[in-house]
This record gives sequence, C-alpha cells and structure tokens, in this order.
Amino acid sequence: MKKILLTLGIMLGFFMGHAQAPEKMSYQAIMRNGSGQLLTNQSIAVKVSVLQGSPAGTLVYSERLTGNTNANGLISMEIGTGTVLSGTFSTINWPSGSYYLKTETDPAGGTNYTIAGTSQLLSVPYALYAKSAGGTGGSFTIPYTNTVNNASTLFSLINDGDGTSVEGVNNTTSSSIAAVRGIVSNVAPGGFSSGIRGINNGTGGLGIGIWGSQAGSGWGVYGVTPSGLGVYGNSSGAGTGVYANSNSGTGLTATSTNGIAASLSIFNNANNSNVLNANTLGNGTVINVSSSGSGAGVLSSTGSGFAVQGITSAQTSAGVIGDNNGGGEAVVGRNTSDIAGAVVGRNDGGGYGVRGFVATNTTGTSVGVFGQVGLSSGKGRAGRFENLNSNNDRNAFEVETNGTGNIPDNTQGNASSFLVNNTNSVGAAVRGEVKTIFGNFGAAGVFGVSSGTGGFGGLFFASNTNGNGAALVALTDGNGNAITANAGKNGNAVEANIDGTGNALYAWVPSFSTGRAGKFNNFNDANTSDVITSTTVGNGIAGNFKVDKVTGTSPAVKGEVTSQFANFGTAGVYGLSSGTGGFGGLFYASNPAGNGPALLAIAEGNGNGITTNADNLGDGIESSVNGSGSAVYGWVPNFGTGRAGYFRNFNAANSTPVLSVTNAGTGTGVFVNHTGPSGNIAVLQSAGANVARINKTGTGFFNGGTQNSGADVAEAFDVEGNTSEYEPGDILIISTDSDRTVEKSSKPYSTLVAGVYATKPGVLLTEENIDSELTGKVPMGVIGVIPTKVCLEGGKIKRGDLLVTSSKSGTAMKANPKKIKIGQVIGKALQDYDQNSIGKIKVLVNIK
Repeated sequence: MKKILLTLGIMLGFFMGHAQAPEKMSYQAIMRNGSGQLLTNQSIAVKVSVLQGSPAGTLVYSERLTGNTNANGLISMEIGTGTVLSGTFSTINWPSGSYYLKTETDPAGGTNYTIAGTSQLLSVPYALYAKSAGGTGGSFTIPYTNTVNNASTLFSLINDGDGTSVEGVNNTTSSSIAAVRGIVSNVAPGGFSSGIRGINNGTGGLGIGIWGSQAGSGWGVYGVTPSGLGVYGNSSGAGTGVYANSNSGTGLTATSTNGIAASLSIFNNANNSNVLNANTLGNGTVINVSSSGSGAGVLSSTGSGFAVQGITSAQTSAGVIGDNNGGGEAVVGRNTSDIAGAVVGRNDGGGYGVRGFVATNTTGTSVGVFGQVGLSSGKGRAGRFENLNSNNDRNAFEVETNGTGNIPDNTQGNASSFLVNNTNSVGAAVRGEVKTIFGNFGAAGVFGVSSGTGGFGGLFFASNTNGNGAALVALTDGNGNAITANAGKNGNAVEANIDGTGNALYAWVPSFSTGRAGKFNNFNDANTSDVITSTTVGNGIAGNFKVDKVTGTSPAVKGEVTSQFANFGTAGVYGLSSGTGGFGGLFYASNPAGNGPALLAIAEGNGNGITTNADNLGDGIESSVNGSGSAVYGWVPNFGTGRAGYFRNFNAANSTPVLSVTNAGTGTGVFVNHTGPSGNIAVLQSAGANVARINKTGTGFFNGGTQNSGADVAEAFDVEGNTSEYEPGDILIISTDSDRTVEKSSKPYSTLVAGVYATKPGVLLTEENIDSELTGKVPMGVIGVIPTKVCLEGGKIKRGDLLVTSSKSGTAMKANPKKIKIGQVIGKALQDYDQNSIGKIKVLVNIK
C-alpha cells in the first residue's frame, strides 16, 4: 500500500439549534499522499477518539466518520454524527480537565486505519463548556470554589459611602464557627503573614486597626497559637504596646494552664529602666504574692548583683532571717551555678566558717550539721572538704570519737559511719582518692592500719544474706595490679574460703578484655613446689576447664614443656591413674551432633603423633565405634608422603599375626579402594621381594602360581527356564532358541553338549562385572573334575570310559566308541558306576 501523507487542519465549531446546546463539532482536514500530492475526489474514512488527561489518556468517546475529499483535497465532517464506537458525546464533562482528539485515517474509505495523529483541544466551544458546567455566562452557583495562581488581589470591594464594604453574618448556634475567616494555608508562610489584617490609616487618636467587641461576658478579641503569640501588641514609638484598664474589675489578668502566666523582659543591654514598676497610693501591699502549690512565692536571680539583698545595721536584727516553727527549713540557699555556693560561711578570724551544734537535745536524734543531696532528683555532693594549700600538712577532714563502739551492732559508736541508704544506688558509702605519682607505703586512696595484736587493717563485710554483691571490689584502669597481696612470713598472701556453694576463688575476664583470668608463676629455680596444687576429697573434679564458645578455636587446657629431655613425666600434660581403675587420661566429645575428634595429636617434628604401650595383657590401642564410622581411620592428606597405616612385628619368636581382621557381620572383611591414577591395589612381599600383586585393573599376578579348592574351570551361563529347575551335575547343551544360553540335555549323542553344572568350581569365568550377583545364571564347568549325573543306558561305566549325553534329562551314559562323532564326548569317567538309578560320579570333563 502506498504511503499516504495527511495534512490535517481541524476547525471546531458548533451549531446552535433552537435554544438547546449543540451536540456536534465540525472537523476539516486536507489529505495528501506520500509525495505531497492532494488526494482529490476520494472516499476517506476517519476514526475519531476523545482522550482525557494526556495523548495516551482515558478514552471517553469514539466514532467512525466517512466522507469524500473535494477538488482541493479538503474533507469536512461533523464530530457527533458518525457511527458511535464507544461512549456518549453529549455526556463529556468538558470542564473536568484537558482533552485530546485522536484521528485514525483510512484513505481507502475502509477500516484499515494506517495514519494516526493526536492533538490537544486547546479551546472547547463555549456552548459545550457551558452546557456541561450547568450554568450560563455572567453568574456562578454558591457554594463556589475556585483556585488560581495570581499575584494581584483576587477580590476587591471599595465603598465610598458610609456602609460596610464586606459583612459576614452567621446565625447558627454551633461552636467554633466564624462569620468571616481568613486562612494562610502554607505551613511555612513568610514573616508577619496574617489570616486577617486590619489597617487604619488615620493619624488621629480615635482610629482602631481591629475592633473586637462582645455584648456579654465572652471575649472581645481572642487569639490562639500553639507556640507563637496569641495576641501581639507593639508600640513603635513612645506609646503603649498593650493597654489594660478597668473601672472596678481587674485591669489585666494573665493565666496559663501549663506555661507562664506573664513574662516581662527588657532585651536592651543599655536599658537601665526597671522591668516592673508597682506603685500604690493606698495602704495596701504593693505586691502580694501567694502560692497554694509547692513553688516559691518569690524567685529572684541575678547575673553579677544580688538576687536578694537584705541590709541591717542593728546588732539585734538580721539582714536575712528565716524562722521555722513547723517541719520546713528556716533558711534555704539554692544554687544553679557551677562555681558558687548556695550558702557560704566565711571566716576571716579564728572561728568557724560554718558551725552546727546540738544544744539541748539528749535523745541522740539531733544533728549538728546535716548535708543532703538528691531532693527533687538533684545531683551533687552532700558534703565536700578541700585543702587548696599544698603546704598544709593538716588533714582535710578529721573525725574523732571517744566512744567505745557497739560490737553487736557495728553501725553505732564508730569514729565515722557512711551509709548509702538506697537499694537501687550504685554509689559508694566511702570514696577515697589519691593522685600522687609515688607508690610509697601509705600513699593510698584508703589506708587501713591495724596497730594492735589483733584486728584487721581492713574489713569488708557484705552482711545481707540475700545479697549478691561482692564484699570487696578492686579495679584499676592503669597498668598496675587491681590487688597486690604479700605475706612477709608463713601466712598466705591470699586466703579464700567459701561456706556455701559458690567459689572460694573466682577469676574471670569480661567480654571486652584480652587478658587472662589467672596466671601463676614461680621465679625461683630452686623452688620444687607445685606452681598450682588443686586437691579435692570429694567426688567433684579437681580442675575443670572449658572454652564456652561454640566458635572457639582455643584449647580448654594447654600444657607446655620446653625441656630437651624425653624423660618419663616430662610432658605438656601428664595424666596419672594411681588406683586399680580410672584413666590416666579421658577425652570425651559429648555432643552427638559434633564432628570434632575426642583426641587430636599432632607432631610437627620427627616424633610420633601418639605413642602407646601396654606392659601387660592390655592393648596398646583399643578403638571401638558405636555408630557407622570407623574404629580406626588412618589417612594421608593431599600434601603428605607417608603411610595411612603401618604394622610391624620385631619379635622373631612371635607367631601372632601382625594384623588380624575378624568380621561377625555381613559386610566385607577387608575393603580396599584405589582412587589414584596409577599403582597397584595390593602388593604382597616375602623377605622384601614381591611375590603377588593385584594391579589397578584387578588383574592378579602370583609368582608361585595359584591353588583353588575347586577342581574345575566353569563359566556363568543363562539357562532356559528357571534356575530352580537345575542342579549340580546336570549335563548342559547349547540352546538353539536363545543366544549364550544352555539347557539340560535330553537326547543321546548330542553334538550340542557344552559342559556340566559345576558343584564347586575352582575358577568361575563370567563376562559380568565382579559386583554382579549372577542372578539367573548357573556355573557350567567346561574343563576339570566335576561330579556328573550318569545312568546305565549305555551299559555299566568303568574308569576311563568316554561319556556322552543320554535320553534321560541332564544325564550322561557310557559311549559306544564306534558311534562317537566329533563334539559328542563330555569327558572320561574317573569312577565305576553300575547302579540302575541315576547317580553321580567324578568325571574329567573335556568336550571333544
């Protein structure tokens, strides 16, 4: 089909009929072929489709139009008058979005549309738009909503008279309604954007920007915001930002549910004015502060001045005095500074900076000085004592008592007692610290001395029987020891004992550390004592070591000696069983799903991996297996050149087999598998010389010949019928019905005779693989001495008589030498036979 080029010019119009809206649009196009020539006076078919949204949008209407081009190649059609293919033209909602007109043209006037084009309907006829919009020009329906993007004012009303320009009235009784509402919908508007803005350009004193009034007890103006300013008043000059006045009520009331009721601030550093001025001409209190909660009546803070300053010059008065007649505090000093004190007692003489004493109380419940921390979740120290003079050799803190203490209850009568009375606390009751660079005796965070003949230099007692905490914890972040213990005489440096089920000594390494849980060294060459001695008189293990990590690769116990001697006992690990039972060593892989060996021995030198010896009747090595593995498995890795196993007897008088294999099961006694590229499966030697071997193909070679218990050579053959119908001694002939198959003889002097069903062949030949069970086959002896079935059909048999087949099934008889032909003789009788029934005699079988 020749290529057609269409030049399309679309003219869309409408036809006004009566008072109804039009239902048609005009369509015109100029048709040209591929050479640009006009297609004049020719039938044309056009398929028109209206698509919504895009050139590939949703199909809303489709029809087929036909017509003829004129002499100028122009075709004129009316969309809406053709054959409707899809949709309804009159129901198209033209204002709902953009629309596209798709045309498909068949220049032959049929339905094989070969040319297609799509163009947007940039203007829809007004009548169609008005019809679908449901209105007429010059009016709109309420509610009315429209969205435009225009920087100019969208709606403006100017009234030069006395009336209101815009008024919104709402008569409903619902809550939170608005007669007029302005919304700034952007969540991040520009600065000073406003939902409603009132502007009064008057310069007099009577103008109001926004006036809100309320006839009852409500709010004249109500402003609300989550985090900004509900109502903001600003004075750009000397005026008042917000002015509150009342004749008989309250001029200004500020309340808050969760925040601050009122906040007054000056943000100008050069402004020395008061933040708040309060004056009265009456006799009332200038400022009356009351609080029904737990907050402060007055809270004052300052930068470098005095938050509260009280001054007096009278000796009997006080600049600040606090009296408490109940359970509160007389004077409380609070401080949020990191360097200053809430209460400071300063002494410029020889007295006390702060003195607390008990005057008259004799019950023992009073406290001279009481320091607390932790009230209202506060943090810090209840007391701190410092010496800032490096030349001051006095104690920074001294506690002394003349009491005798209380032995039954050692929490009373001590020179000092410190208690952290919080079961959830992690703080210390006593903390001592020293920062010296010297490790001299006495330079310690805590220095405990026992100067009598008894007592302890230090005693740490975890007294709660239900507690899990340690009586003593020693930690060091440096390179020194956490605990260093030394006994100058015969005592133990460390003695630990246990009354319960725990450990007398428990050493461990945390998950982030790389050190050892314990290390014991002896640096005295002349000391022959054990470095570690572990003894138990119970049934428990004297020493238990475990690497408790499923991916661990380190040993639970590692013993090492560097001695050059191989004396008895010089071993990395020396296990000894001194009783009548027990084991010198036991290695047990207890996980039934594990694959690791119970014992692994490796020698990187020239010595043996394992050397064992039994002096009495025991075995050097006894190995057994309960599963499907091997009791002994010897192997050579792919880089090794040694043997997987080696057994020798060096005692010439020992007649016991070097290797003995006994099998009480149904498996193979000895199994050898050669998977290498060359070599023999087995080689047997006598005095170092090869006497027999089996090569890799299975061929046997024997220097001294072979001897078999059988007396004939047989070959496995298939038989006609079932093998259960055959028995040793049967005369077998070649079957004429099947290849390589035999059957029982049944005719005398048969030239098909092949052999005898062998009773016990010395050599059995077969074309099958050695793994074949030869099912359905019988061993047919072809040469050798074979027990053979015979009868007296040819007369009594004498030794040396030639034998041939008889008429009896599978039975031989004496041959008549005059009737014998080639291939009929089975062999020669080796025994006489004169019985009337069928019997067996030994025959030297040799088919001739």
